[in-house]
Amino acid sequence: MSVASRSPSAQLFSARARRQRLRRLFGAMLVLLGVAAVAALVWLVGWSSVLSVKSVSVEGVPSELSDEVLSLAEAPIGAPLARVDTGAIADRVADLPEAASVEVRRSWPSTLTIDVTPREPVAAISADGSWWSVDETGALFGAADAQPDGLPVLTAPGDDSSSDVDDAVRAAGVTVLTGLPTSLYDLVESVEARSEADIRLGLADGAEVRWGTADDIDRKADVLLALIEAQEEPPSAYDVTAPDHPAVDP
Repeated sequence: MSVASRSPSAQLFSARARRQRLRRLFGAMLVLLGVAAVAALVWLVGWSSVLSVKSVSVEGVPSELSDEVLSLAEAPIGAPLARVDTGAIADRVADLPEAASVEVRRSWPSTLTIDVTPREPVAAISADGSWWSVDETGALFGAADAQPDGLPVLTAPGDDSSSDVDDAVRAAGVTVLTGLPTSLYDLVESVEARSEADIRLGLADGAEVRWGTADDIDRKADVLLALIEAQEEPPSAYDVTAPDHPAVDP
């Protein structure tokens, strides 16, 4: 039967069927193109050298420590940036004593950025034949031959950082030191942590402060400042181990 001899309804049905087949074909082509585009993107990001690691940027530490950070990082130059294990790199760099925290991030298209938050020194301690800076957690870092300037000297049991007990005592001394108001911190030249319950401060005027534990820092600081203000001449010692019953030794 020729097209001309078909009924109008048959012709309409045939045209509609052709349009449906074309729509299905077009839809299938779009799906295939989408899958191909996703596959190409996955390959580009995860497997090709186009978005690979070409450089590493170190931020947050002085330039003299950058080389050490890069050495510890062992960044995989040439590896796809998306597949780099940033957590493993951060863990390796965290072994740097000067690093308080480490974050590694991808800086597209081809750079790894290592952000290091350095430790802030609050005291100095002599250990293992060197002078070390101590941060607020009691961690030792920045070994030097000479005593760091401008930091109170902290002494604690032992001559190394290997003992958990010594670490706890040292941390108690640091807790007291970092909890002091600036007006009192500036008067302190030394901190002696004999035990967690026996912490003593050495003031610039030569007086000793028997501080006790790291508890009630604010209360003890207020009492001590009031005692200092009340003295006409520096005494030999202050005792604020029990801040409600302080004492002054002439």
